[in-house]
Amino acid sequence: MAKRIISGLLLTAFAIMMIALRYTILLPLVLATFCVIATIELNNATKLQNKPVMVLSVIVSAIVPFYYEYSDLLNGLPINLNAKYLICLYVLALFIFMLFEYEKTKFSHIATVIISSLAVPFAISRFMYFRDIDEIFPNANYTEAHGIFFILLAAFGAWMTDVFAFFAGSFLGKHKLCHKISPKKTVEGAIGGVLGCVLASLILYAVFVNFVWDTESSNYIAVALMSVFLSIISMCGDLTASVIKRNFEIKDFGKLIPGHGGVLDRFDSIIFVLVALYAVVNIFGVVI
Repeated sequence: MAKRIISGLLLTAFAIMMIALRYTILLPLVLATFCVIATIELNNATKLQNKPVMVLSVIVSAIVPFYYEYSDLLNGLPINLNAKYLICLYVLALFIFMLFEYEKTKFSHIATVIISSLAVPFAISRFMYFRDIDEIFPNANYTEAHGIFFILLAAFGAWMTDVFAFFAGSFLGKHKLCHKISPKKTVEGAIGGVLGCVLASLILYAVFVNFVWDTESSNYIAVALMSVFLSIISMCGDLTASVIKRNFEIKDFGKLIPGHGGVLDRFDSIIFVLVALYAVVNIFGVVI
């Protein structure tokens, strides 16, 4: 438990530092590092042995955050390097590499590699998307501070849910939530996680409304509803990671973070939350 708490505090301090340096090259560099580690962890979980596929997947996972950050620089090139065309070539390359070592490469390996090297890095790159929310929605009167709020809202959706669910489950937990997937999780813990997440998110919103943003309007109801949604998605992310580990018969994805496991063990929930928040903001045009 002590290792878990210390690691959690160090990760929090590191996250604060990255927010402060969000407009430097350090952000895509750190995100690319996380993407590479996550890809390696999933490759190892599936026991992938096809080295060309492994190398290519790691390279692509590292490129994704940099592509998002510097894609504007590609516009002046004489060729069209749009992401959807590059993804087509990448997926084709994976299946071609599968042919050369077909005896030790299953379709499930390639499917997992596509998830680990494209979907996961895309989700992690949403940090930069929300950082730039004022530029993406110029008519919403967002500022750079709104970008920080959205990043923190995603973090609260994942980690506050985890914290409050842990304490609520420890003191009040009686009814199992998903015994076959995660025996320690309880219904009481889940409810506590949602309520705690909503409370923490509303406090965060109140701080921004009253002390950060220069605005007289507020929308606490939208933030509360979004927090409920993100909290539930966070728990689904955690349970999904547990199912994946059970499928591959592993305890943790890695050992990088003492007390937590690997990158995917610690960031499984926020990966789901970032994608969910990204979808909600774009589908409904949420204004806060």
